[in-house]
Amino acid sequence: MNFFCHRQNIAHREAISGIPIVIRIMKLITLLIFVLQIGVFAKGRAQQVNISVKNAELKTVFAELNKQTSYRFLYNEEIIQKAFRVTFKVSNADINTALSKALQGSGLGFRIHGETITILETAKINPIALKVLTITGTVKDTSGLALPGVTVQVKNKPTIGTATDGNGAFVLKGVPEGAVLVFSLLSYKSQEQPLNGRTVINVVLKNDEANLSDVVVVGFGKQKKSSLVSSVASVKGDALRVPTRSLTNAIAGQVPGIIAIQRSGEPGYDNAEFWIRGVSSFAGGTNPLVLVDGIPRAMTDIEPDEIETFNVLKDAAATAVYGAEGANGVILITSKRGIVQKTKITYRGEYTQNKPTRLPEFMDSYDYLFAYNEALRNEDSPVFKTDEQLALYKNGTDPDLYPNTKFLDVMLRDNTFNTRHTLNFRGGGDIAKFFVSGAYYQENGIFKSNPNNIYDNNLGLKRYNLRSNIDLNVTKTTILGVDLSGQYLLTNYPGTGTAAIFSRMMGVPGYLFPAVYSDGTIAGHPGIPSSNRVNPYNLLMESGYAKEWRTSLQSKLSLDQKLDFITKGLSFKGIVSFDATMNYYMNRLKSPKQFNATSRDANGKLIYVQVGNPETTLGEPVETSNGQKNIYLESSLNYNRVFANDHTVGAMLLTYQKEAQQQGEALAFKKQAYVGRVTYNYANRYSIEGNFGITGSEAFSPENRFGFFPAVGGAWFASNEPFYPEALRKVVSSLKFRASVGKTGNDNTGGARFLYRGTYTTGTTGYPIGIGGTGSLNGLNGIVEGRFEAPDLTWEIENKRNYGIDIEFFKGAVDFSVDYFNNLRSSILLQRRTVSGVTGFRQSPWQNFGSVANKGMDGSVNIKQNIGELKLTARGNLTIAKNKILEIDELPQPYPWMNQTGTSIGEWNLYTADGLHTDNDFTLTTDAAGKRTYTLKPGLPVSTLGGVVRPGDIKYKDLNGDGKIDNFDRSYYTGSNPANPGIVYGFGLNAEYKGFYGSIFFQGVAKTSTVFGQNAAGNFFPFAFGVEESNLRAEVADRWTEANPSQNVMFPRLHSISFANNQVASTWWLRDASFIRLKNIELGYRFPKKMLRKIGFETGRIYLMGNNIAVWDSIKMWDPEIGNANEGLNYPIPRSYTIGIEFNL
Repeated sequence: MNFFCHRQNIAHREAISGIPIVIRIMKLITLLIFVLQIGVFAKGRAQQVNISVKNAELKTVFAELNKQTSYRFLYNEEIIQKAFRVTFKVSNADINTALSKALQGSGLGFRIHGETITILETAKINPIALKVLTITGTVKDTSGLALPGVTVQVKNKPTIGTATDGNGAFVLKGVPEGAVLVFSLLSYKSQEQPLNGRTVINVVLKNDEANLSDVVVVGFGKQKKSSLVSSVASVKGDALRVPTRSLTNAIAGQVPGIIAIQRSGEPGYDNAEFWIRGVSSFAGGTNPLVLVDGIPRAMTDIEPDEIETFNVLKDAAATAVYGAEGANGVILITSKRGIVQKTKITYRGEYTQNKPTRLPEFMDSYDYLFAYNEALRNEDSPVFKTDEQLALYKNGTDPDLYPNTKFLDVMLRDNTFNTRHTLNFRGGGDIAKFFVSGAYYQENGIFKSNPNNIYDNNLGLKRYNLRSNIDLNVTKTTILGVDLSGQYLLTNYPGTGTAAIFSRMMGVPGYLFPAVYSDGTIAGHPGIPSSNRVNPYNLLMESGYAKEWRTSLQSKLSLDQKLDFITKGLSFKGIVSFDATMNYYMNRLKSPKQFNATSRDANGKLIYVQVGNPETTLGEPVETSNGQKNIYLESSLNYNRVFANDHTVGAMLLTYQKEAQQQGEALAFKKQAYVGRVTYNYANRYSIEGNFGITGSEAFSPENRFGFFPAVGGAWFASNEPFYPEALRKVVSSLKFRASVGKTGNDNTGGARFLYRGTYTTGTTGYPIGIGGTGSLNGLNGIVEGRFEAPDLTWEIENKRNYGIDIEFFKGAVDFSVDYFNNLRSSILLQRRTVSGVTGFRQSPWQNFGSVANKGMDGSVNIKQNIGELKLTARGNLTIAKNKILEIDELPQPYPWMNQTGTSIGEWNLYTADGLHTDNDFTLTTDAAGKRTYTLKPGLPVSTLGGVVRPGDIKYKDLNGDGKIDNFDRSYYTGSNPANPGIVYGFGLNAEYKGFYGSIFFQGVAKTSTVFGQNAAGNFFPFAFGVEESNLRAEVADRWTEANPSQNVMFPRLHSISFANNQVASTWWLRDASFIRLKNIELGYRFPKKMLRKIGFETGRIYLMGNNIAVWDSIKMWDPEIGNANEGLNYPIPRSYTIGIEFNL
């Protein structure tokens, strides 16, 4: 016998050219994908052979085929020598075709075993070895219970398979002798069984935590990923472990379909806004339903270490079971549970340093006052400060009387620090399984503290989490689940609140006063009280403090009972949950002494004037509290059974009721629902599923109280078809198509209750009695109508359609999933805004009116590639959503550009800027006193927006051509959505080599914009509130001046007071708010298990992590993710650096 093998040589010859670019922002993702795919693709293509020989020995042919493939050849030298020489040619052929050509007429045949090819004489090939068998057997779990629904397949031949019946038995026909059977089931470890001559195989499957990746949590149940017909995206809890308090800040860019935007970094108030597949309603609620372990709960305070999976339900087939709560999508968070294993103890500790990603920059006192003088000169008015005074501010020789206060430097720390500790216990046996977790998280704020205070004036947060999930096998057919969890949160902040301090710290001009005079005296302003004249340093250090305590207790009791004694595959599940939350608030305020320095005496000592009414001690505590309790009841019958090996049938009937009792509310909020599902799968090739939800809500009249929301979905697993080409399977190893259609609802009325009933109230002005009687003097208070009754009011309706495809290449080396969705929201819940006041309504009536179309796509790709001991994984996801208002409550408009119908929700309604006015637009006259008068030349539109325009002011297009700029010249700008970006994406790379590992992840947002100056608290426009009332951003240096009459500036001509013409919302201030962020980077080392076991540990690692490391955008002035909320004058999003350790016992 001659045995030889040749190591496969993969030639990286695939050229990257002509890569299709769908959108520009995906270029980087595409490049990353293709770079990693080269090696994978080359490996798959290497099995295709190209050979041309003439009068060649078979040994030469085998050697050439060995070079081009991974196959090794085994043959007897004697029979090869007997064979004649061969001549043939094949191109891009598989190995079977090439060998058949080579051995044709030679009397030789071949058999393939894995990657070994045996050459035999045809007469000696045992026909018995080619026969097929029928295999029978049973499958049970470790406790001896039969497992129905176990998939039994021939390895590498998905078309030959079946499933166990209700007794755990199976019959599999057509199995090739020598095959290997694969047994798999949700939540159990897959098992391979070689036949080895057996025709009866009995198997025991064990629970397996790792197998959970093949399980997808859906509404009121679980499904195997391969049989899923709906659009569901999942991510493991480990991927959400970032150094932040709120889970909402960890999901951005991680999950296709999720749009998450963080608006603040303030401890305790840093929750991100998030939507699923964009927004479809301009009036009703837009937030998705969030469930933790099937119970409606907030996701903000759950620890990532407690999470098993984070699941996003997007289409109707997934969300219809939630009826009137499913229109905005559903998020299902599943906490970890015990598994059968020796108790595993896991500790993780982190220490984090934070600093702001970006803070606004402001002009110093000299530049500020110079700019104000310029504004006055632009108006031909006397200057505010003389050149001599300006020089004193510039040289800084007397910071008490001529200050240049940089409040951000004085009041903010350079760094803050967080700590996190978690300790988990997980394990179990045949009787009980458990998961117990405890966590502590502390976060410190960015403010500096006053060491002289007896209280803490800084921001601070401490959170304690406890969780216990226990499953008890009461009998062989009964499982009792007992879940308990609790959170305790303590928050501290300055007495006047964080927002007030930030707006004043960034809004008070630095020339007004120092934070503290040089002798330690607290500065204050002597003028008329104003929020923008208050010393922000004083507000922080001396205004007192506030505390908030929040305690949450959550419980859940569940019972799973098999009812096989009634019929095989039938089971019952019941759930009872009780949650309680209590919030307690307390603040103690103080008004300290403040002084204003007016001058110096002969000795150079400051002369002060006392400001305000000081309080020497903290005020008495002011206390408030509120609370809520929630009760949830659920019961269901479930059926799952396999008939005739290939027909898997499932069904569910469920009902639930929930109520929420809030402190101060006389009646609890209540909802009741009925849910149904039917599923059918044939031979793991065809799946169909029908769902419905019937939801009842108190918001609507008894006649309209319950709504019916059905959905149907189907899937075709094309790669499991018998006719699926084996040659194609080597490249496209898995191919699945999905589609669904259905209806969901939304009953979110913003807290308004019993809208079908009208309300009445006592009048406050009274009815005049007698001639000349007025008000309460001669009047009597009467009854007036409040809210008008709306007996016909009902749900918002969302009709959803979804089409998806799931593909795996090269046996899972690359997997790709993409969905297209087309949703129509109608009967939108709103209060009419076009009802005339002459009708007498004191409140606009509620009605179902309006519709919105929302279309788009979302998808993800994952690539795995091993190069020796180097393991690489790349991932990316993309969500595109575009809505269009089809009908909205608006009056008929005289011009089409004024119509909101046809635009997207939230698009800006703007004047169209046409550059800045120039000298050529005016006729200039100057009087004897030097006062200039600018008169617009004929033919140019006159602005009626406020103020007399001059050169350097913004010029606008007269859209309707009436010769003036007014409200009729405003138009909606497509694609300018400020709040809900049209495109979000994320991509990253993971690498691991001999214990070292690293990862990098980017998050991006596109198709979004902002308009500067539209938040009154932001003080964006120079001197909009006067010289003492607003600070100037450093960007004001880029402005129009008489010496620099450029059109390419950021700010137009300066004015000494508000000038409406330059401040209205217009395209001059419109900016692209797209950004790409280096969201996360991690480097770590996993210690060798052999070393750790010597000291009693199983596994351990140490890691460094960075979060929000860098951002690329065109805004520059503040973090673009904050948006235009407060124009950046609020608590910044933090950039963090973390060191952590994790050990398992």
